[in-house]
Amino acid sequence: MSKLKMGLLTAGVLAFLAWAGCAPVSPPDEESAPEKKPDAPAQPAAEPVVPSGPVKDLLRSRIESAIDNVERRDLLLTNGFWTIFHGILGLGPRTTLLDAESGQRVNALEYIQNGGELRGLKFIPTRHGLDVQMGPQFVGQGHQDQFVAEMAQWGVPAEARFVVEGRNYTMMDFARHSQMRARVTQNQELGWAIVVIGQYLGTDVAWINESGERLEFADLLRYEMRAPMSEAACGGTHRLFGLSWALHLHLGRGGKAEGVWKEVEVFTDRYKQLARQFQNPDGSFSTNSFAGRGNDPNRERRINTTGHILEWLALALTDAELRQPWVQSAASALSLMILEMRTQPIDGGSLYHAVHGLKMYHARLYTPEKVGTAEMPIPLPHRAPPLPGSAAEETLRLPRPMPRR
Repeated sequence: MSKLKMGLLTAGVLAFLAWAGCAPVSPPDEESAPEKKPDAPAQPAAEPVVPSGPVKDLLRSRIESAIDNVERRDLLLTNGFWTIFHGILGLGPRTTLLDAESGQRVNALEYIQNGGELRGLKFIPTRHGLDVQMGPQFVGQGHQDQFVAEMAQWGVPAEARFVVEGRNYTMMDFARHSQMRARVTQNQELGWAIVVIGQYLGTDVAWINESGERLEFADLLRYEMRAPMSEAACGGTHRLFGLSWALHLHLGRGGKAEGVWKEVEVFTDRYKQLARQFQNPDGSFSTNSFAGRGNDPNRERRINTTGHILEWLALALTDAELRQPWVQSAASALSLMILEMRTQPIDGGSLYHAVHGLKMYHARLYTPEKVGTAEMPIPLPHRAPPLPGSAAEETLRLPRPMPRR
């Protein structure tokens, strides 16, 4: 992948890890790992960028051109698990992997489900279900429950089968392990667990975890809201995404915005205002995320921060808010940055969170079919996915992994 500009390099490894691919947040007593850079999907050949349609549809055309560019960047069987599951997040469960030697393609999610081998991929049976190995950095999973949460965002059903050591497991096994491991009395990243538990087990559940602690779902929400945002991965966008996802699930299943849910509304509203307050003149969001103004010239860093913030806003804002000029400007700026790097490698974390945000934005403002997101179960209040096993689940359109043709 392309190297960072010399100015950033001399700023030190920690400055790089603060944004590149959203490095995991390590406990204070853990030794810092040596600098590692994430791999990137193969870049496509150069192609002209020709907006289609009338001038009034320029934003839509620019978004679709950017999405098309990302879709034409091949994910390889030699890429690490970290890059590949980010690719599935960004492009959906029909994403394929290319075997560069044979020229053959295989559905990425099916390959993982059927026990295929990838660098950094290891599923670990536990007494409560199934876990995902952490690391190596930028090769394996980077955060607690990250892989499962990203698959949940595409509606992978609770009964989806995973073959591990010759035995069959399901997404629900991941969810059960996530639930039993979650604690609010030690340092954990629970932004992804909130998505997993809320999606598959409900937003009003109570349980006793493997440490004997009694928990309610609301405890996880309050834990995340009270944790220092300065220490959160990717500027706190994953934390905000998890909170907004859970809020929409709650409202969509008939809940009210009261109690802890009102706290979530107030908390996330604050960061919506900060995103707008620190927005750069070109429409991109601050390269310091929500910590203050930042307009770093490094385009890959700008894609990372603008992509992560837009991804969250595409979930959190109302349809009317998504049409406001400041949000349209951000979507336009992000699309343009991707197109400006259309023949250059971009690390998978930055690239695929960005395109996930653009796809969600496009699906809500225009038409989901155009960008292949017709079955993306964005849990807005009027269409939140039901709990697994409920009667309403039979009518929910869930994506089925199919090879891309």
